[in-house]
Amino acid sequence: MRHYLGQHRLAVSIEMGLLILIEGLVVYGSVLNADILNALIKGERGLFLFKIGLLMVTWIGIAAVNYVGAVYQEQVIQDIDISIRQDLADILAQKDYEAYNSRATGVYESWVNNDIQTINTQGLQNYFTVVQGIFGTIFALITLIAYHWSLALTALGLAGLIILAPKIFDKRVLQANQQLTHANEAFVDQTQGVLGVFNLLYAFRALKLLKQEIVAASQSLKQVNVNRMRAQSSVMVVGLLGNVISQVVLLGMSGVLAIFKIVSIGTLSAVGSLSGNIFNNLGSMSNYLGMIRGVAPIFAKFTLERQSLSNSDSQQSRVIAPAPTLTVQDLSYGYQPDQAVFQHVTYQFAAGKKYLILGASGSGKSTFLKVLGGYLTNYTGKITIAGQSMRALSVNQLRTRILYLDQSPQALATTVRRNLVLTNDYSDDELIQVLLATKLCISEKTGRKFLDKNVGEGGRNLSGGQLQRLALARGLLRHVPVILLDEGTSAVDAGNAVKIERLLLTNPKLTLIMISHTPHEATAGLFDEVIQFEDWLT
Repeated sequence: MRHYLGQHRLAVSIEMGLLILIEGLVVYGSVLNADILNALIKGERGLFLFKIGLLMVTWIGIAAVNYVGAVYQEQVIQDIDISIRQDLADILAQKDYEAYNSRATGVYESWVNNDIQTINTQGLQNYFTVVQGIFGTIFALITLIAYHWSLALTALGLAGLIILAPKIFDKRVLQANQQLTHANEAFVDQTQGVLGVFNLLYAFRALKLLKQEIVAASQSLKQVNVNRMRAQSSVMVVGLLGNVISQVVLLGMSGVLAIFKIVSIGTLSAVGSLSGNIFNNLGSMSNYLGMIRGVAPIFAKFTLERQSLSNSDSQQSRVIAPAPTLTVQDLSYGYQPDQAVFQHVTYQFAAGKKYLILGASGSGKSTFLKVLGGYLTNYTGKITIAGQSMRALSVNQLRTRILYLDQSPQALATTVRRNLVLTNDYSDDELIQVLLATKLCISEKTGRKFLDKNVGEGGRNLSGGQLQRLALARGLLRHVPVILLDEGTSAVDAGNAVKIERLLLTNPKLTLIMISHTPHEATAGLFDEVIQFEDWLT
């Protein structure tokens, strides 16, 4: 957290200045209370009325600065949130396919939502509260010295006890917060899983399973939250007792000093307010400090994620790479070490040639393409692209040479245009040409309109065939020389599917490796080679 506070040091300093001003005015208000009581006792009516008016102005000022400080503090916290999320996005953007998919999407959603909220409420908000409390305590102690040194010395000793006593619960609070961040991830993962299959449950009249899963996940989360509150409440109770006892002791001591006429009667009013400032702040401060330390596991988790990543070139290039020869030598892969999907495959895919891979469903064809595309890296054997080992290529270099198109393509919940350009820059004319090529539009006029169409969450405003063609359009737009097409036209009507396949198969600059369970007779003769995948299985 210190890193992000330092990153926004100017804004944080301004907020701290506002908090210091508030505490200075509050302490001054306590002094005015004493002056008002002393003026009343002495019968000084003019001074009494003047001090009353000054007290009113002081509290109006406190209210105004409080308003400005609260709004500005939220702006600062939100800016820090953005910085944290930017770093998290960088972490996720550097993950490879296997690393990212080793966790459910709900875990990452928990990072950028639940964890950030915890950092806000337990970390940043409490940090500013502690800063305000520290300066309020300092101002109050200085003012007590002005009344009598013994009051300040006693308050200082009691303050030390209040701060130190709750530290015995630090380890417990830290563990409770660490457990909560993991529990939040698990809760989001579990509930997202069942919410994501609503249509399935609806079709089989099993929607009560939705309630059961959410309740079960909530029960698990409940106990972790209760444990955290139990730990934090222990700190709070110790602070509260110390607060009350210390205020009574200091007020009694000022009364004794007043009896012996060492201080004025009005001092009792000031000491009551000032001791409240000191001990109310300190009584809660241990709890606040404990909660601030409690967010350390979240930042530690993010740090570990960052350290586990290797630096990679994340910049995208529009340079059109020449069509490479793709060679596999003694290639084997299994999701489990002792369960190979395929073994000892040796083959050369020549540049510019077109290959059709046939085979039974579940035989491993899609896995083979994911390995060729660099998505699955824990293979044995060797893959070379234009004579270079795939393992020697950066992610950026690989993505400019090979494009793997999943049979279930994804889409951003935004316009067709943004789904096509992503982080690159293309003219509308370029986009329309690729829409025409993939039969997503029939004319330039309809193409311009289609570019502004919102595809909806998960592409639900498009048909399955349109989604497949949109994914293909992305690849054609970037002139990637090798396309690995996994049932890429399975949801497209036969007429358009043949036209799209013919476009790919007659492109001499393109190397195409395509999986299909239902090859079209009209395009079958355009493939350079048809491969039976089972022939590679051992």
